[in-house]
Amino acid sequence: MAQQNSLPLYPLRLAAEAKEKVWGGTRIHKLFPSLPQTQGPLGEVWIVWEGLTIQNGPFQGITLAELAGQEPAALLGSNLAGQPQQAFPLLLKFIDAQETLSVQVHPDDSYAQARENQPFGKTEFWYVLDAAPGAQIIYGTNAEMTAGEMRRAVAEGKLTEHLQSVLVSTGDVILLRAGTIHALGEGIVVYELQQSSDLTYRLFDWNRVPVGGVVRELHVDKSLDVADLEPKKAKKVQPVSLLEGANTQRLLCACRYFAAELLELTAPFFQDTRGTSFQLLTLLEGSCDLVYSPVDRTRMDAGDTLLLPAGLDGHEIRPLSKSCVLIKGYVPDLMEDVVRPLLARGVPEEMILQLGGDPKDSDLAPLLLG
Repeated sequence: MAQQNSLPLYPLRLAAEAKEKVWGGTRIHKLFPSLPQTQGPLGEVWIVWEGLTIQNGPFQGITLAELAGQEPAALLGSNLAGQPQQAFPLLLKFIDAQETLSVQVHPDDSYAQARENQPFGKTEFWYVLDAAPGAQIIYGTNAEMTAGEMRRAVAEGKLTEHLQSVLVSTGDVILLRAGTIHALGEGIVVYELQQSSDLTYRLFDWNRVPVGGVVRELHVDKSLDVADLEPKKAKKVQPVSLLEGANTQRLLCACRYFAAELLELTAPFFQDTRGTSFQLLTLLEGSCDLVYSPVDRTRMDAGDTLLLPAGLDGHEIRPLSKSCVLIKGYVPDLMEDVVRPLLARGVPEEMILQLGGDPKDSDLAPLLLG
């Protein structure tokens, strides 16, 4: 595929953007000292986003959005061929919740397009990088409610009585479909992969008064327009682990918008984009070389992320440390990239189904249950 493109394909590094947040902390910097910082509490570092600038190679100095407009097929891949606009569809970030985030909800694509004039809603997933003992998230309601009941609970200051708290620990995987009421609790650092949207509707902000005294706006009407008020059965996704020689490949989650895998490598690991989707490779532990031609390689250290264009084809990850741990994110063809390969490896259908979150919401259900 790379030979058929005029584009000089290579792994892209983007200029990450640090964002100060009232609820942020210092642990992202402790985990990954090379990432940018803020003067105040560091809440988020945006690692991959269409507005970020490419730092290396022939495309240095242009944004990812500009590259997607110039070379959509080579960058995005065939799995995104039917996308109405050639926009980069995902956002990758690290989040440090030193304090609990607001209770919030995100819209789906149709609401975002109709009401906000934006192309994407916001389905997201968290991989917990670090969690203090007893750390919790809010995940949906604890009983089915009507919009009127939820509105009264907000007005009376009793919202949290109706929300479900879930204990989390390092390594947990949580898939948050658009419409899920949620909050990231204090003492948690996550890797977040999501649709490329920053649409957030707040239901409650813990009566927090930030420095300067400007209280953050709530969005009760919009929240209730999009919120799913039925309790969620499955709060966490159970990764599916596959042995690949000396290496372990764990499929963390899969939905129509993205899939993610955890790669635990002690030996060289070969991959091929097959031209179907770009890949986002984030190194969490150790160091490695990404070898993408007989003469070209790029080193990665903990905290580094490379965006591999869909047309890059085959490449090999070679650990330079005793072991290395990476997360790979991409846009899947759910049947070809998830269902068929896992069934062929003997993975039970129920384990595949739950990779999409709650069974009633899982994008994998139509493929498995007919």
